[in-house]
Amino acid sequence: MPTPVPAAPVPTAPVLVAGSNDRVDLAAAGSAAGSADELADGVAPGELLRASLEVALAALPDPLVLAVSGGCDSMALLYAMARWAPGRIAAVATFDHGTGAFATEAASLVAAQARKLGLTVVRERSRTLGHSEAAWRDARWQFLRRIARGFQARIATAHTRDDQLETIVMRALRGSGARGLAALAAPSSVVRPWLGVSRTELARWVAGEGLPFLDDPMNSSSRYLRGRVRHQLLPALEAASPGFRDAMLAVGERAAAWRRDVDALLDASGLTLSHRGTRLIVLARLLEQTTPDGRAVLWPALCARVGVTLDAHGTRAAVRFSTNGRLGAHITLAGGATILRRRDGRGDVFEVRCPGGSDATPPCWHGGAEALPARFGGWRFRRLGVEPLASDTWSIGLPEGAAVVVRTWKRGDRIRTAGAPAGRRVTRYLSELQVPVLDRSSWPVVLIGDELAWIPGICRGLAAPSRPGRPDLIWYRCEREFD
Repeated sequence: MPTPVPAAPVPTAPVLVAGSNDRVDLAAAGSAAGSADELADGVAPGELLRASLEVALAALPDPLVLAVSGGCDSMALLYAMARWAPGRIAAVATFDHGTGAFATEAASLVAAQARKLGLTVVRERSRTLGHSEAAWRDARWQFLRRIARGFQARIATAHTRDDQLETIVMRALRGSGARGLAALAAPSSVVRPWLGVSRTELARWVAGEGLPFLDDPMNSSSRYLRGRVRHQLLPALEAASPGFRDAMLAVGERAAAWRRDVDALLDASGLTLSHRGTRLIVLARLLEQTTPDGRAVLWPALCARVGVTLDAHGTRAAVRFSTNGRLGAHITLAGGATILRRRDGRGDVFEVRCPGGSDATPPCWHGGAEALPARFGGWRFRRLGVEPLASDTWSIGLPEGAAVVVRTWKRGDRIRTAGAPAGRRVTRYLSELQVPVLDRSSWPVVLIGDELAWIPGICRGLAAPSRPGRPDLIWYRCEREFD
């Protein structure tokens, strides 16, 4: 990528405003809120912003994708990062929501300024026109996460202390609990260096530097809830109860600290998260040994780790399932997330799967005993150097040169065993061993020739010549691959 430069020339002309090409005197605008050179406590705006960046980035070695909209706050992030931490920038990402000329002009401004700074820019226009704040937010975050994955980077946004305050109040209005009231300060992979900085402080620095930006006309509108909270509700509440803003920010800080404590507890509890982040396994005893109120705290935190947000109804369902769910049972929550109960080598566990996290039904594999497929759906076959224990149903010995088929089991499949030489249905074995219903459709079976010889982890059939001491056998172990 092009090499970023820490101090590229910036326009001395003031800003572009609200979708027009009219110029205004930004320094004069900034002086209305206070001196553009220093804050009331004597700290220069640049020193405050640089210190905020250093604190936010100190413990994070990852490169960053900067989410820049073209507004004052995000352009401050763009120029501050380019000046004080250019080596941390993987790319600048800007999203045109397709809502009109302003959105396109803002994206063009971001792209032009980022290129002047020698930075890689990723610009995208929405293919569908959203009609709500939630739809715009979802489309923007899908774009940002995709770009961050591509650059193997974290997302950095320009959310401010004012954004945090507004979000806390909006969530309080919706009846959020402690998890929701943490708002933007909640533990997250997203980096928010301006979360302790006000919009006024950012505007002062932007004014002093003469940086370009576009003021979104929606910022002054009360059409949507955030605008009404910003322009009507918060001023009224502060007037009626001086100190209200600070009190609400303190609530957010306490809620964020509480969430960090819950996450620390879960980190120490032996969770297993798949590398794709689509499945989470938690020991059942963690939930069984706490109270219903404790489970109502833990389940939303657990589901959040696979990207699932539990509402109140889903939380109550998960709490009931903690003690009422039998082995092999599962529940499906809003949005398609699934919680199932099963047993593994550690005992009883709950597994949380996000929508789309289940493996698709794999194809049928044909080949020789000398090389079974390394991976088959959510399973893998590993060749062994020594014979396993005779009782190990996860292993099998296949004769050299044998024609082998690996596929998922089908209804009507039967396997002949010493206890059932006439054959017994595979579905009965899966049921008796309490294999979860969600897992049965993808469970593999191995055939030698045309006869079912092995159900990994369940039993070996008479067609499997897995008798100890045979030198012509090639031994394999089948293991479930946790994503």
